[in-house]
Amino acid sequence: MASAMESVLAQRGYLQEKPFVNYLKYLLYWKDPEYAKYLKYPQSLHMLELLQYEHFRKELVNGQCAKFIDEQQLLHWQHYSRKRMRMQQALAEQQQQSNAAPK
Repeated sequence: MASAMESVLAQRGYLQEKPFVNYLKYLLYWKDPEYAKYLKYPQSLHMLELLQYEHFRKELVNGQCAKFIDEQQLLHWQHYSRKRMRMQQALAEQQQQSNAAPK
C-alpha cells in the first residue's frame, strides 16, 4: 500500500526533510497527461497531491492515520474492481445482443 510506505518515510523523518519535500514537488510532473497515461495506479497522483501539504505529512507519523488511509484505499480498489467488472459484463452483453440482432 502506498500509505504504508509513506508512513515508514514519515516515521523515519524523510517527509520533513527539505530535499525530500522538494522531490515530492518535482514528482508532480506525473500529473501531466503525457506521463500520467503510463501510471498503473493513477490514484497515486491523489496521494502525491496530499503529500504536498505539511500537515498531511506530519499526520502520517501516526500509525492509526496511516492504517485508516490503507483501509480506505483498499475499499476504493475493491469497489472500483467490482464496478469495472460489472461495466465490462454489461458491455459484453450489449455486444452479444447487437451481434445477434438481425441485419
